[in-house]
Order: sequence, then structure tokens, then C-alpha cells
Amino acid sequence: MSLTELFDDELIPVLRRLGDRPKGAGQEPPSAADADAREQVWAALAELGELRPLLPVRLGGPADALSRLVGTAELMGPALFQSPFQDTVLAAALLAADGRHDALLDRMAAGTRTIALAVRERGTDEPSYPLPLATDGGRLSGTRRFVAFAADVDLILVAGDREHALVPARAPGVTLRRHDEIGRGDLHRVILERAEPIRGGLLPHGSSYAAALARARVVQAGYLTGMARGALELAVERVRSRSAFGKPLAQHQALAHRLAAAAAEATVVNSFVRSVARDADAGHDIGPTAAQALFLAADLARDVTAEAVHLYGAAGLTEEQDISVFHRRAAVDTLRFGSPTALRREVAALLAARPHGLGDRRDE
Repeated sequence: MSLTELFDDELIPVLRRLGDRPKGAGQEPPSAADADAREQVWAALAELGELRPLLPVRLGGPADALSRLVGTAELMGPALFQSPFQDTVLAAALLAADGRHDALLDRMAAGTRTIALAVRERGTDEPSYPLPLATDGGRLSGTRRFVAFAADVDLILVAGDREHALVPARAPGVTLRRHDEIGRGDLHRVILERAEPIRGGLLPHGSSYAAALARARVVQAGYLTGMARGALELAVERVRSRSAFGKPLAQHQALAHRLAAAAAEATVVNSFVRSVARDADAGHDIGPTAAQALFLAADLARDVTAEAVHLYGAAGLTEEQDISVFHRRAAVDTLRFGSPTALRREVAALLAARPHGLGDRRDE
């Protein structure tokens, strides 16, 4: 089996509905079939070697690691496959920089360890600026909200302004409470009451967090471009199958031009995201361009999913249509690693500090 066979036309519609929780059922756990399907997909990713790029080169990871991770995320996007993939990418980069957790990294690459990122206490908090950790004798207390897949993972990475902590997801002192969100996904509130990190699980903040966040942002950007492509494909199918004034909607010039413009924008943004990943694999600093890539991909995903719903008409707002799932997920997933305002501010500040502008490496 190849990755494209895993995310094929028959399986994609099923994956789109995994983790889609009914409104008001925030405390209900996922069904056994839902959880099993997620685990099987994750195991398949590991078997296909798609998690091996989590490893640094010194442990046998590929030189083009980020490009490969972005490629995997692009295929997940049309399937709206919700998973801790992006959070695990960030955690792997932090662990690789720390240098004390090679065994854990090997298990992550084998698909037997997954990690969720816990960084926000309030909805207005930004991943770039983690809050302080409240520690007492090496144990953690406090609350982190909006933690995706906390009930599915093995470890939770609690980000802090000076250090980060890896805490077992199912351990004394860790309480998980599911809550609703507009995308009807799997978000949790994580309550820590003198929770004990794993051995060696306190990681320094330093510059490694910014670099790890940049990698996760590029992978998320790849996922969002895939999401936009999936929504666009559904919109094209819709206008081809519907008729008005005696001919298919696809033959109406105004609609055709709107679809063509969206497709062109998606191609450009996707090309930029891939170029940022290649820059990272070549050893360049991607801090500013990673934020820009995520900003552009998030903007694309929001615009394309909204346009697709519009082209569907009233039917696009109904629960039966997959395009409604795209629209809901875009509202949440585009904010996962930074709001539009924060990303714009970061890019502007980093550009102002670089004398030759974005993408010019004469200053490196």
C-alpha cells in the first residue's frame, strides 16, 4: 500500500467524518469504531514510513524530512483527517534539539507514541508566546484548554515560557474534559494537579521552541492547502452535476472564472509552502516564511471553503453535505498555530529585523 492508496477516493469520505462530534455532546467519548479507525490509519502511516521523517538525520531520518511531512499533510487535508500529526511534528523537533530522548523519538517514528500540544489557557493566547508553567517540586499544576486529541495520545506537551513539560495523558493529576467547538472536533481541557512529567520530561524553552513551532506551522500549512484542494474538488463536482438555464453550472462563465481563480491561488500557495519546506531541509532559518506560509494557507482554506459552500447553495449548509464539514473545520484548523493577526504581526516584525527582506539569505 502507498500513501495515495491510504487516502484514496473510497476512504476519504469516511475519514472526513471521523471525530465529527454532535453539538452538545461534549462529554461523550468517541465511538469504539471511530477510535479504531484513527489508530489503523496512524499504524498505516508508520508502516509506510511516513512517520520516519520525525527522526533527526543522526537517528536515520531523511534529509528532506520537512518536505516529506508536508507531502503527507497535503494528502490528509482533503480527507480532513484529524490527528496529532502536527503536534507530534513539533514535539519531535523539540526532543531532537534536547538530545536526551532518542528512544522516545524512535517510538514516535514507529507510531507507538503520540503527543498533543497544550499551550493555550484562554482563547486569545498565541502558541508563539506560551504561558508560565506552575511547578512545585517538579510537579505541574494549572489548566490548558483547546488541546486536540488529548484523550487519544500517549503524552501531552505542556508548553511554557521558560520550559516545557512532557506529561503522560493518563496519569495521576491529569484530568481531561471534552468540550464542544465550532468544528465539532475533539478538543479537551487539560487540568493538571501536581502532575509529574516523565523522566527527563522538562525541556528548556530557548530558540528550539521557535524552530519547532515553525516546522509545525509549515506542516499545518500543507494540511490546509490540501483542505482547500478537497473543498475545491467538491465544488467542481457540484457545478458539473447541477444545471441552470438549460446548461450545467460549470459552463456559466462567472462560476467557471471563480473556480479557476481559486484553483490558481491554491497552486501558488501550495508552491510557496513546499518551497519553505525545502528551505528548512537545506538548513535555512524559516521563522518568517513559516509564519507567512501558514497565514497564506489559512486564508486560502477559509476563502475556498466559504466559496465552495456558496457554490453549493443552501444544500451546502446541511449536515448531509461534506462541504459543510470543510467549512466548519476551516474555522478551527486555520487557528491552530496562530491567529491571522498574530501571524501578520510576527511576519512584519521579522521582516523589519532582516535588512534584505524576506527570502534573501545574504544576512545568514
